[in-house]
Amino acid sequence: MRTIFVGDVHGCTAELEDLLDAVGFAPDRDRLLLTGDAFARGPDPLGVWRIIAKTGAQMVLGNHDDRLLRQFRDLRDGREPKIKKADHQFTFDQLRPVADRFLLWLEQLPLYIAAEAFLLVHAGINPATGLARTTRDEFLVIRTWPPIGGTVGPRWHDAYRPDDRLLIFGHDAPGGLVLKKHPSGHLYLIGLDTGCVYGNQLTAYVLEEDNLVQIPCRRRNGYYGKFR
Repeated sequence: MRTIFVGDVHGCTAELEDLLDAVGFAPDRDRLLLTGDAFARGPDPLGVWRIIAKTGAQMVLGNHDDRLLRQFRDLRDGREPKIKKADHQFTFDQLRPVADRFLLWLEQLPLYIAAEAFLLVHAGINPATGLARTTRDEFLVIRTWPPIGGTVGPRWHDAYRPDDRLLIFGHDAPGGLVLKKHPSGHLYLIGLDTGCVYGNQLTAYVLEEDNLVQIPCRRRNGYYGKFR
């Protein structure tokens, strides 16, 4: 079995299909794990959901997924979902036909997936307190350290002290691909959000092969404009 990690998909179904073809993904042999934020902002969130359902992919909860969780809970409970932006409305409308099954799946998403060889999170962990004392909000949105908000500043992983596991995260498209290694040359941290939805690449990492694979966005200028 191979363990294949894929960065934030953001509704880019065609690119996800291209990437799975490029790594030779086989659902009966490989384990597929996603860094979160699989649906929002891109052109085909429902297509991404169908791939997840077909492949049995596992995923950690991302900040955009958390918003969808609240919106679909409101729908289930008879409240009007709070939707502020046109792209949020598009994503919600696309996924509404599968609302019941989708919500059940969202409610079961963890904030992190830990194994002997790796730790997968969406945004990161608190570098001062470690995994056990990282807050829910930090798992979803941490980027800079010390926390200053926005997209500019030193990153949390600049202050992170590595352990024996490889730490994989997404969320930080402005930061791009992040690869940090021990003096021995072994990777201890990978940031996989390379901003496909903004016109860049969708990136996968195959753990057992120590192999990075990237697929370009099919649309040169992306699907969502600048980093926001």
